Amino acid sequence: MKKKIKKKWIILGGILLLVIVGRLMLPYFVTRYVNKVLADIEGYEGSIHGVDIHLIRGAYVIDSLKLFKVNGNEKVPFIDIPSTDLSVEWPALFDGSFVGEVIFTSPKLNFIGGDGDETKEPGNDTQTGEDVDWTKPIKELMPLQINRMEIRDGAVYYYDFTSKPQVTIKLDSLQLIATNLNNAERQKERLPSNVVATATSVGGGKLNLNMDINVLKEIPDLDLNLKFEGIHMPALNDFFVAYSKVDIEKGTFNLYSELAVNNSKITGYVKPLAQGIKVVNWEKDKKNPFNLIWQSIVGVVAEFFENQKEDQFATKVPLQGDLKNIESGVWPTIWNVFRNAFVQAFERNTDNTVKFADSSPSPQVKEEKSPKEKRKEKRKARREERERKRQERKNEDKGK
Repeated sequence: MKKKIKKKWIILGGILLLVIVGRLMLPYFVTRYVNKVLADIEGYEGSIHGVDIHLIRGAYVIDSLKLFKVNGNEKVPFIDIPSTDLSVEWPALFDGSFVGEVIFTSPKLNFIGGDGDETKEPGNDTQTGEDVDWTKPIKELMPLQINRMEIRDGAVYYYDFTSKPQVTIKLDSLQLIATNLNNAERQKERLPSNVVATATSVGGGKLNLNMDINVLKEIPDLDLNLKFEGIHMPALNDFFVAYSKVDIEKGTFNLYSELAVNNSKITGYVKPLAQGIKVVNWEKDKKNPFNLIWQSIVGVVAEFFENQKEDQFATKVPLQGDLKNIESGVWPTIWNVFRNAFVQAFERNTDNTVKFADSSPSPQVKEEKSPKEKRKEKRKARREERERKRQERKNEDKGK
């Protein structure tokens, strides 16, 4: 009897020992797997510091993931994520779905622009990430289908090390929540998922984005509303000087946009709007006469096409067509500059004119008609009214 009891405890102890050893070894194997996934990303090389396993909540956390472009800038990783938490989304179980969620804490995404000339010193090549399908490594790292994604305190940087002056633009304090990406809630809407994001830019601008989307389609349908307001333009002077040889002394920039994509067809608009622009500083710019002349021309043009009452320069760029061939109307854009300056100032807000249409092959945009078009319609209506009255008189004469 004592031998049986002893044997039982030996077996239980052995099982417990295997569980403990397995638990201790699990991070090692998961770390090797993650590094293999990163190594398989063509054109990039990456590494992680390690992995923490949380068996109770069905999760593992990747510590310090960095991904560099091969032959790119050695000091600026394309992706830098201190903590990536991949876990089971427990609330979705109540909807009958076994799916996962991903939480990125303090991630940084670094783009590098410029001429992309690889014959120049190392580190000046462009870095955009457009040559990789990033959904593939994410799916390999997450054994479950991802239904929820969250970004906490993220940042997006743009660098141009080839320009003079060098350009650095950032978007930080990025908070993003994307829900129902796998439609775990079994919604019947065409756009079952939702993405909400906020961020702060250089110059104190505030970004607010709200988007309904269907990511289950090969080319997702979406309905997007974006506001980017209160950007102090002098804070972007490195960018303006590098690309236009103009520096802004004073001004505030806002951007508004509505976009809808339905069956690969896009429609919408982008509305840039600047207030209180001052370009020329005579005391500072008189040292460079040629630059002073150029900035004076820019300042005069901006002043001429500015709505004097609202002290704003603005236009509205319509967008439409196939995603592979998006067309922006040149003449409507030019007309909208005149319209803002001399007819009616654009409202500092989205227009609520772009709607995602369920039954239509493409979303519909309610474009406001120009004053000329309105006058034509009124003249046509008066002609039709006169013709209708003449016809009535003829009918009356015939009756007599």
